[in-house]
Amino acid sequence: MPSINLQILPQHGPVVDVHIGVSEPKRIALIAAGQPVPPPESCRLLIDTGASLTCIDSWVIQQLGLSPTGAASFHTPSTSAGNAHSCNQYDVFLSIQHPVLARMFHATPVFESAFKHQGIDGLLGRDILQHCLFIYNGELGICTLSF
Repeated sequence: MPSINLQILPQHGPVVDVHIGVSEPKRIALIAAGQPVPPPESCRLLIDTGASLTCIDSWVIQQLGLSPTGAASFHTPSTSAGNAHSCNQYDVFLSIQHPVLARMFHATPVFESAFKHQGIDGLLGRDILQHCLFIYNGELGICTLSF
């Protein structure tokens, strides 16, 4: 099982490097239509065990030229008076980077939100983490993500 050891950054927490691109079905459709396939974007996602779903910043959506495949409403710590926050859903290719063997999700739903102002490109949620082993060692300031 490949593992990545990550520093727990004081300003962000456990952040992992991923590549996000168009989903495999979208890539195949673009090639069949003779259209260019945008290259995947390198992103830094906060590993968030409190997030049920993976979310990415709007700049990634724009760079990849993605169209929404749906929408959902969420309750977050910042929503007030029980009002849900509505987000667009997109299907993407997501790859957790590893020097030898990457973990790839060829068509996974993610949700759009704003993260760039926080110095990250999104949240890696439990929808992806359910396929991993995550160990958080606060005493040493490191964490391990295995997949």
